[in-house]
Amino acid sequence: SFQKGRRWMDWREELSEFIKEYREIRTQNKMGHLVEEAFKAIPSFQEKLIFLIDKQTQKQKQVIEGKIKFIFLCRTLSSDYTGSYESILGMSDDMLYLDEKKSQVFWHPVLFDRGIDEDLRTAEKILRKNFLRLEEYELFYIKRQLLSDDWELFMKCFQIMSEQSVSLIRNSGLRLEDELSFLYGNYMDNLKIIWHSERGESDG
Repeated sequence: SFQKGRRWMDWREELSEFIKEYREIRTQNKMGHLVEEAFKAIPSFQEKLIFLIDKQTQKQKQVIEGKIKFIFLCRTLSSDYTGSYESILGMSDDMLYLDEKKSQVFWHPVLFDRGIDEDLRTAEKILRKNFLRLEEYELFYIKRQLLSDDWELFMKCFQIMSEQSVSLIRNSGLRLEDELSFLYGNYMDNLKIIWHSERGESDG
């Protein structure tokens, strides 16, 4: 089993090497449209924020503690398998995952997976010039790499959307910490702080 695992690791590295240039070009092309795509996604993003604000407003009526500290967007790795490509958007106090009063909602940012099937076909064509046979699990591995590239790119979109939406949160009537931190990463993993807003700063 060790040798089988070793061959699989070598095989993955070989597949990745052949589409490395394509992934780089694809990423560069998408980077050119990031700001435009972020602004397109703001209405959908704010719709989910309003839902979370309503939920937290109700919870804060029942509990005195628990000022909002974090707004987080997390990738759910299981969504790659289900094809839903959903992420989790949430609000919590400074306890984050341990916050029993946190609110979260599934959100599918359409731009995240737009064109993924077409891009996978392009990657497959590149690979078939070098490999006569490709298994479904190998193609799925490549698809996950493309989705991971998109998720890294979407971090900048989330920052732009957060900057443009923080006043919505500040003016909502929620009890908030003076500093709001916007976090990004994989669900139940260590999240990156991609932006933070101090009370009184000029918002979005």
